[in-house]
Amino acid sequence: MKEPREIIPPSPEEVEHLRQLAERRLTAEEFNAYVNAPMSQAEIEGIWESIDWFCRRYPTVLDRLDYARRAYKRWKQGGSGLR
Repeated sequence: MKEPREIIPPSPEEVEHLRQLAERRLTAEEFNAYVNAPMSQAEIEGIWESIDWFCRRYPTVLDRLDYARRAYKRWKQGGSGLR
């Protein structure tokens, strides 16, 4: 088993930079350019891999519906709904 690598926390400057990026407001043009950009082949493949996994994990319609009901119940109770 490999020894875990040391986790080095980000500097306050790095945290501030990321906060500013995350909280900045986009112009309408920037937003539209982002949402209308074509997906890369890697993104498309990732989506299909996720769908394939989900269909293997929940192979029947009933399995998928049961999952959705459990996730919705967790969401209503304040959980993430992802499990």
